[in-house]
Amino acid sequence: MTRTFFGLLLLFVTASSYADKRPEAFNTIDKLFAAMSNFDHQAMRSTVTDSFILLEHGEIWTIEDLVNVVKPAGYTRTNYFSIINYEQQGELLTVNYWNKANFTQKNKSEDVIWLESAVLAKVDGNWLLRQMHSTRLPAGKTPDKVTFIKQKL
Repeated sequence: MTRTFFGLLLLFVTASSYADKRPEAFNTIDKLFAAMSNFDHQAMRSTVTDSFILLEHGEIWTIEDLVNVVKPAGYTRTNYFSIINYEQQGELLTVNYWNKANFTQKNKSEDVIWLESAVLAKVDGNWLLRQMHSTRLPAGKTPDKVTFIKQKL
């Protein structure tokens, strides 16, 4: 019994520490989604390279296309992430992650979940998004065995 308890404790600590391991470059993704939540278009633009491209649920978008759909509204957006994996090679990072946004308006709350990947490049000492790919899950579908962590910003 004691052995089982300590085994489960070790598993929990290991899983918790893994969930907290995030590449430094992921802060740029945090900044983009925080800017989206705050309807801050200039801050959104500051997170991407000049050649940024977003593959959004079967469409090809620029940062201006994304800015145009992020309009001030009467809802609050809270972001959650779960990193699947990442690989850094010098000044280039690829990251795969789950993204969940909770939209709350008055007494209504709705979660929207995406499976996403991003390519970030270090430009003049700053990590910037070069490319993102985003696939929205059908309403009500939640991925199995995924723990979402509330955005740190």
